[in-house]
Amino acid sequence: MSPRTRFLATFITGAVLVFSGLSGCATVDQKISLNYAPTDRSFGNHNGEIVVSRLDPPSAVQNSRGEWIIGSLNNVHGVHRADLLSDRSLGEWISDALVLELKHAGYTVTSAPALPGDVSRGALITDINVHLDVNKGLVSDQIKHELKFNVGVFLNGAKVKTFTVVSHDNSTLFTAAKEDKEKIMLKSLQDAMQQIVPDIIALIEKK
Repeated sequence: MSPRTRFLATFITGAVLVFSGLSGCATVDQKISLNYAPTDRSFGNHNGEIVVSRLDPPSAVQNSRGEWIIGSLNNVHGVHRADLLSDRSLGEWISDALVLELKHAGYTVTSAPALPGDVSRGALITDINVHLDVNKGLVSDQIKHELKFNVGVFLNGAKVKTFTVVSHDNSTLFTAAKEDKEKIMLKSLQDAMQQIVPDIIALIEKK
């Protein structure tokens, strides 16, 4: 075997070993913060009381340390390797955002485990479905995110309408850092609030 052929064989073998090691290397859990800041959009200046409640989904799961599992870190083939974690549940994150936006619109808002049977004005968040999946490749990361939930609006104890909210993001990043994932989640929830808050206000102010 010539020196050139021997060099090429060694190089190719080494490259295969490196790429094999990268594809099979361990991925550890990562914790991100579920934050929220009000949108720049004004929802007007209103008054009155509103009660906000939610039904957490059966899929909401905590690990042994009490951290909420909110997404998945996968290999390039989409096979789960580790969890994305947060100290807050997705339900709490969404309901707190709705409370904050309604307060900024001028309402006096109360959070409750359940809506009172005779609630004058109420909003019940249900059917929460949120996923954040990151497929980690050799040269880039693929991020797939979707946020979906329903909001039932109650007036004088009766549900008058249910709104469905959907927001999603599909991104390709060289490396999906912790801050990138947090920005995607924040932007998604802000988009959801821009969809739902005007609808809630229009309905309760109409009655």
